[in-house]
Amino acid sequence: MNRKDNLKPPVLLIHGMWGTAEAMREVGAAFSAEGYVVEALTLPHHAAKCGYDTAARARLARTRLQDYVDFIIARIKTLDAAPILVGHSMGALLAQLVAARVPCERLVLLSSAAPGGINSWSWSMIRTLGRNLLLFPMWLRVTELRADNIRYGVANSQSAATQQQILDMSTYESGMATFQIGVGGLLPGGFSRLDTRAIQCPILIIGGSEDRITPPGIQRRIAALYGGRARLVEIPGACHWTIGGTHFPEVRAAIFGWLASD
Repeated sequence: MNRKDNLKPPVLLIHGMWGTAEAMREVGAAFSAEGYVVEALTLPHHAAKCGYDTAARARLARTRLQDYVDFIIARIKTLDAAPILVGHSMGALLAQLVAARVPCERLVLLSSAAPGGINSWSWSMIRTLGRNLLLFPMWLRVTELRADNIRYGVANSQSAATQQQILDMSTYESGMATFQIGVGGLLPGGFSRLDTRAIQCPILIIGGSEDRITPPGIQRRIAALYGGRARLVEIPGACHWTIGGTHFPEVRAAIFGWLASD
């Protein structure tokens, strides 16, 4: 990433579970329009579903949150300035884990997955994950989204067309990473636990009032971890898909209003 004469910090986008860089295209376009140099990352072993064979699924299945974090840190070390990290869902959790290890200019957390120590389990989360919870051993399998998972828990306030786009973009996810976030996050010493004192940059947390997989209560508890370093914005009517679609204009306004305010 070459910023040349651009004085704005570089921006790295981190997609969520079952995604690739394509999922962050509306977010990337918004930052580019504001004059930022943007790179949307695709996490290790993530690709379109049609690109997988048995061996590729097996590699993804065993990939850990640690592997994702190491990948992002390696990319940051090639930059000429500390970046703004923008993450969605699991990507927002990864952004926090990264920022605890390397300097970042700012964090923008969209519908963040719960860090270790915050109980994220609810009926709506269980229903969203659906058949994935029946996989055993989950940490040796891949998980995936189905249309009913998207309609109910990921994009419940989006149009049918947007729900279909999300399904078309979705891919497999590591069962190990799914396990680490869901079950492993409740265990003492789980990798998804954060040293929040190590994160010193300003943080914007955005959630939707109708989010069924990382609901507003989780976003409030994440904000409480950071005290005055964090600003929490709740978008009325928005679901988990805060990276595009119906409510993205409000999300975009919140992001750039916050960036302009400090």
